[in-house]
Amino acid sequence: MRVKPGQSLSIKLTNNLDYNLGPNPPTAADYWKMLQNAGEHIKYQRYKRRAPDPSHMKVDHANMPHGFQTTNLHLHGLDVEVHMFDPVGTHNPDAPHIAIQPGECYCYNFNVPDHHPGGMYWYHPHVHGATAIQMWSGMIGLLYVDGPLEAELQEYGIKNTQEFVIWDPAFRSVDEKNHNLEVDEFLLGQTTLSKIHPFLVNGKQTPNFQVGMGEALHLRSLCATIENENTFIVYPEGMEHNSWKESAIPFWVIASDGVTFRKPRKKIIMVMSGGQRDEILLQFDEPGRYVISQQGIQGMQFFDMRGHPHDQILATITVSESSDGSKPIVPISEMEFTPGYSEEESIKAEDIAGSETIVFSMGADFDKSPFPQYYVNGQSFDPNKINFHAKPGEAREYTLINANHNAHPFHIHVNRFQVKEVGSELSTEVYPVLESVLDFDPDIWRDTFMVPPNGRTRIWVQYKNYTGKTVLHCHFLAHEDTGMMATLFIGEQDWVFRAKDHIQWIIGCMIGTVFSSVGLILHVRREKKRVYS
Repeated sequence: MRVKPGQSLSIKLTNNLDYNLGPNPPTAADYWKMLQNAGEHIKYQRYKRRAPDPSHMKVDHANMPHGFQTTNLHLHGLDVEVHMFDPVGTHNPDAPHIAIQPGECYCYNFNVPDHHPGGMYWYHPHVHGATAIQMWSGMIGLLYVDGPLEAELQEYGIKNTQEFVIWDPAFRSVDEKNHNLEVDEFLLGQTTLSKIHPFLVNGKQTPNFQVGMGEALHLRSLCATIENENTFIVYPEGMEHNSWKESAIPFWVIASDGVTFRKPRKKIIMVMSGGQRDEILLQFDEPGRYVISQQGIQGMQFFDMRGHPHDQILATITVSESSDGSKPIVPISEMEFTPGYSEEESIKAEDIAGSETIVFSMGADFDKSPFPQYYVNGQSFDPNKINFHAKPGEAREYTLINANHNAHPFHIHVNRFQVKEVGSELSTEVYPVLESVLDFDPDIWRDTFMVPPNGRTRIWVQYKNYTGKTVLHCHFLAHEDTGMMATLFIGEQDWVFRAKDHIQWIIGCMIGTVFSSVGLILHVRREKKRVYS
């Protein structure tokens, strides 16, 4: 999908999902059964004893995985109208999620600003309770906003542009007439215990890319993982078991989350969280085979569980001695591009209108489903409660706290931010890949960023002029589906009368009405007696 700045984008989304396809949503009994033999050892406190049977499980119904055949649309990273709740752009604080049932359709209309940064974006479903299962099944797509980057790369002699979409499906083998793969049960996907759980690139396992010696390979990379982080490291084939500090091939990043940099940034390792996009330039001086490796996340991502996610080769690159002549006319390090945002648009300390803390945490109540429980500021998601407020056009500071030893990519809808501080209590000697997470650039604009385990990230958010009800959440989507999301309201809310908020006033009015009625009746009776007497 492509759109130009200043254009309107109209999308008709039709839900053709079949009620009979895919797994059933997990029940409290499913969680109870899983907890009797939880499998891999997890280093967190059991706050309560196990329930003796499923009937004793406490159920947070709003945050149970559900509605797997209901869908909707989220344009990830675009500066457009808020569109999580019905209708698009709603100012009703009680508005429900847009939820398109099988056989139904919904029309979205967006206005892309004239000054929108050109770059790589994407879209996916975002129905609370069903987001993870639908994205494990492959419901994702790319969206590009046209800008000057592609033409500028051509002018520099860079013509080999390829998409590089990383995805972590959770599949199981089946023996059906028309297919042999299905998305696996939610609980197995969430715990990485699915039967088939490789990382795929562009829908393939270990695809090969080809480039000539001295040419530049431009990879438009999207980390579309649902429940995993990912590293991007390039090695000569056979050297991927060495330290990346010793053997990795350098590469250059020229854009992140749809925003182009003025100058390329040189790296030898990059950690990508679900939702992040990075535009990468690679150049090889020697022919041969190279690999792009995912490695080193083990242990850091989730409570020191080694093998989660597994190290693997994402893709291979064949570098040939021959070239079609399209070599860069200047060294990559000397290239300059039209930036998505100017330096003058960076947020300044004096612009900050207020500061808040957002805590991502996890509960481990064995008598409660879903399990584990995921919270923002100690509360699971409640669509009927507004958690955060902002004004259009203002800048706000948020200190993001990760209270546990597991990773949480932070994403805020239709607004960007700049990262100002990153830290973690974990050791970079024990988890060397963490060093890359802590190596941030305060000038880069992002819409998704990983809050490191047992760590913090301080960000400055610049709110646009779009107003209404939207959300912020963890972009590990099984976490979001089971509670790690909060509502955000930008601008003024519509006034909505809620009887539950005015119980005392209603009771007072009713009592007053009763007393007034009784008084009126007594007065009428006295008047009648006076007249007849």
